[in-house]
Amino acid sequence: MHAPNLPKPLQPGDRVNLVAASSCLEGEEAIARMQAGIAILESWGLVVRPVPLRRWGYLAGRDAERSIELSPNPQDPEAAEPALLACLRGGWGSARLLEQPLAVANRWLLGFSDVTSLLWAQLAQGQGGAIHGPLVTTLASEPEWSQQRLKDLLFGKPLPDLEGEGWCAGQAHGPLLVANLTVATHLL
Repeated sequence: MHAPNLPKPLQPGDRVNLVAASSCLEGEEAIARMQAGIAILESWGLVVRPVPLRRWGYLAGRDAERSIELSPNPQDPEAAEPALLACLRGGWGSARLLEQPLAVANRWLLGFSDVTSLLWAQLAQGQGGAIHGPLVTTLASEPEWSQQRLKDLLFGKPLPDLEGEGWCAGQAHGPLLVANLTVATHLL
C-alpha cells in the first residue's frame, strides 16, 4: 500500500460540511452536543454548513439522502467542495452507502465508529485525509489536548509523536489503519 495523498491543510474561512451518514440524532442532548462541536469548529475560523436533521427508522435519512452529503454537488455552489466533511455521529448505517460508488475527492473526512467504512473507502481510492477521530457530537467532550491535536493536524502544523508502551520489543513499519474493529472485520 502506498502513502495516500493528503488534502491541503485547512485555512480559516474554509468550509466544513456536516454529514449525517449513520444513525440519526435523537433528543435535545444530542442536538446540544452537535451545537457544541459546531462552536469549536467555528472557533477555529471554519465556516460550518449544517445538515438537515432527518430520520428514517434508526438512520439519519434514506441511503440516497445520506450519500449525497458525501459527494460534491455542482448544482449547489454552497456544497460543491468542502475542505472537510465532519460526521455528526456513528452508530450504524454508513456501510450501506458503499453499495453505490462514492465520489471521493481529496478532502478531509472526520469520524469514527461505523464511519470506519467511509474512511477506509476513501483510503482504498488512494485519497488521504481519512481521520479516525472525534465526531461533531463528541468533539466538545474531548480533552483540550486532543482538540488541539486535531486542529493542528487539519491545519498542517507539525504534530509531536504520541508516546506509549509497546506490547513487545522491536519495531514495525507499515501503514496504520485505525478502525472500529467490528466494522473492519465486516469489510474484509
